[in-house]
Amino acid sequence: MYINNESTPRLFPEFFHLGMELDAENRWLKLSGLIPWDRLAEVYGAYFSETGRPAMDARLVCGLFIIKQLKNISDEDAVAELRESPYLQAFCGYDSFVKDGLPSPSLLSERRRRLGDDFFALLDGEVGQVLRKQKYVRSRRDQIPEGWLCNLYVSAQAFLRGLLGR
Repeated sequence: MYINNESTPRLFPEFFHLGMELDAENRWLKLSGLIPWDRLAEVYGAYFSETGRPAMDARLVCGLFIIKQLKNISDEDAVAELRESPYLQAFCGYDSFVKDGLPSPSLLSERRRRLGDDFFALLDGEVGQVLRKQKYVRSRRDQIPEGWLCNLYVSAQAFLRGLLGR
């Protein structure tokens, strides 16, 4: 089951008890305003049944995949960076800084299996288009090739098959 809760404010204006504000010019906050989260949530929600335990939020899951790819880090490192950074938490839809209750790295591998090629093709297309259009990717060396998330998914799938001996 997937429940899309859009009533929660997306970016938290204050951080810690000192009232420190997040810098609105931060690249993750800027990028979060460009990603078509509603479209991704709509497609993500279709992969879950109407009943049962609610699925992890689409913005969190998609955000983690985007962070992982843009920073070229492992699942474990993506979750660790999410835990440490208020900017990455805001990017993933948290409205306040959270220390506990964050997903485990295994969530990403489970979602790769569940969501499959079609979802990652959509995620790749939607996010890649935004990154190119907004010139988020600046140098030729850093340009994101077509199918970057699909390639990640296919590589992870092949790796898992190798581990399972299939």
